[in-house]
This record gives sequence, structure tokens and C-alpha cells, in this order.
Amino acid sequence: MSQKIPPSLLRWALPPRKFRYVRVGFAGDFALPRLVVEETWGDPVVRDGDVTFRRTSRVDGQQQRVIEDALVGYGPDGLMDLGTWDRAGVLSLWDPPQLVLPCDPVIGMTWESEHTQGDTHSHRSVEVVKSPTYQNGLMVLATSKRASGMLVMRSHYVEGEGFCGFEALARTPERPSVRMWSETVTITQRHGLTEM
Repeated sequence: MSQKIPPSLLRWALPPRKFRYVRVGFAGDFALPRLVVEETWGDPVVRDGDVTFRRTSRVDGQQQRVIEDALVGYGPDGLMDLGTWDRAGVLSLWDPPQLVLPCDPVIGMTWESEHTQGDTHSHRSVEVVKSPTYQNGLMVLATSKRASGMLVMRSHYVEGEGFCGFEALARTPERPSVRMWSETVTITQRHGLTEM
């Protein structure tokens, strides 16, 4: 692979090959089913100068039950959310890509941006704060506002380990709020850094 992932980004966002977590949550006052989710990252592919991975999340043991099928990229700006595949296998890209984690994240960093994916328009504001959960960790607090509602995502990263958990809150008009979070995140396999 000729393209390299910036070493400063690898300190915070090591690309896994597989990891598992338990997804729990509530819709209003009602508990959601606990799901064991397995996330698989495909082989790295250079695309438009970035090292990209297809990240597929499935309910463990149910290969046909895909929760999310996404394209992520590592490049000079950082870790980017590039787009998603629909059930028909069509890739829909964010314009511009959504910055998830900068190459050199620092507590107090903030940014805002507008993104479009198909008919979806999103205003996204992001702040990097100290993780309240993990020592030597950062939390990326991202708020996305759309016509259909609002999504608040808190993603945790630990230096030298990478992504280690999330909490999310989704609000849609005239519906109960949905709160979800991960428990027992376990990386079961990593990409070899020599191939990066």
C-alpha cells in the first residue's frame, strides 16, 4: 500500500479488523433489546488519496442483519466518515466527508460543517473533550441537526488503543427519544500496522 496513515492519527484511531460490543438503550421509558454487535473492517483500499475501509456492523450470529454498512477513510485531515451503502449495495457519499477525529486531536478543539448525503442535509458541530470514562482518553462530542431530528454522538478514544465505546441520543419530532450506548467493547482482531 503506497499511501500511509498519519502516525499521529494511528495513536488515537488504530483501525481494527473486528470488534464486538453489546448495544443497549431505551426508547423513551422502554428498554431496547440488548444486541451483541460485531463490526468488521475490510482490507484497506486507497481511494482519492485516503486509506479507506468498509466498516460493516451486524448483529452477532445473524449475517443477514446489517445494522450499518459504511465507508471510512484515514487521510491528512484525520479519520473521516465518507458514506454508507444502502440495502441494494449503492454507496451514497457525504459531501463533504464528515471529520470524525483530526490527526492531532487536542482537548478543546471545535469545528462546524454542513454535509449532504442524497436528500439528507446535516449541520454538524463537534467538540473534543477529555473522556470522563477513560484515563488517557478523549471524547468526541458530535451533534448533527437535520430536518428529521437531531443525533448526539459521544465517541471515546484511548491513546494507543483507539475507539473504545460510544453513547448516542436521537431525537425525532413526535417520537420518544432513543438513547443507546456500548458495553464491553472488545477488539478481537487488528489490521497489521505494517500494511498501512
